[in-house]
Formats: sequence, C-alpha cells, structure tokens
Amino acid sequence: MTDNEMLDAMRDLLKPINNKLEELSLKIDGTDLKIESLRLENKTEHRAMRKDIEKLNDEMETIIEVLKGKNILPIAK
Repeated sequence: MTDNEMLDAMRDLLKPINNKLEELSLKIDGTDLKIESLRLENKTEHRAMRKDIEKLNDEMETIIEVLKGKNILPIAK
C-alpha cells in the first residue's frame, strides 16, 4: 500500500468524525442563538416590568395626594 493510498484510507476513516464535529458545531451555534434570544427577551421583560412599577408608583403617589387633599389620609409633618 502506497503513502497516498494510506492517506486516502485515513481520510475515509475520518470523514464520519468530521461530519459529526460539523454537526455538533452547528448545534452549538444554534444553542448560542437561542441563549442570546432568551437574554434579549429577559432584558426586554425586565425593562417592561420596571416601567410598570414606575407607573404604579406614580399612580400610588397621585392617589395618596388625592386622599390627603380630601382629608382622608393624615398629612405627614
């Protein structure tokens, strides 16, 4: 068996391994994209919750002022 034949035989043996490595690499890339998507979604939801909390705080302050104005709540000194 010549050197070229040996190299060809080795390449044939390595083809399934290379294919599997490429497949794993693609799966890792897909997983990375999903993780980034989840991170972005998490940041978006976090920002939305903060805005909702700010709005609720503003509404609560308004309610407190209205109740104080109608002498339902005591005015803090």
